[in-house]
Amino acid sequence: MREMEERGEKGEEQSRGQGEGREKREGKEEAKSRREALKAFQEGIREGGRRVEEALLNFGVKGIVLEAKVFGMVCGCAGFQTDTRGIQAEEVEVLKDDLGKLLASVGESLGIRPDFIYARKLPGSEEVVALTVRELCDICKEEFAGSNAPPRPDIIVLRK
Repeated sequence: MREMEERGEKGEEQSRGQGEGREKREGKEEAKSRREALKAFQEGIREGGRRVEEALLNFGVKGIVLEAKVFGMVCGCAGFQTDTRGIQAEEVEVLKDDLGKLLASVGESLGIRPDFIYARKLPGSEEVVALTVRELCDICKEEFAGSNAPPRPDIIVLRK
């Protein structure tokens, strides 16, 4: 009888051990899943940058996208931004609607609600150095809601 009890205890220990192994495997699978999701998100950012650069060329603008990034701000806003060179404010003004639609689409593909879409000029010049789509936090929504004027002189509002 005693021998059977010992076997039973060993069996329980072994099954617990197998459970721990399963938990480790599931942890590895979960980590692998997170890595795959991150890689897919990173690819989405790169694809967004490529889409913007390709569209600029299709619009006849000889600008380039240096960097594409997703950001989060302390206030709670989040967004997608491309750092650009070779684009002039006049070109952006002419393509305002097309760029607004494009950036809205890129933002939505990354899970960013396109509340505010804008281009940022290099201060003191007419060169556009960034194209941005931003999901506004509650505080910034209130701040931007009442005004049609650009929030700063270096901002060209594409869509609000």
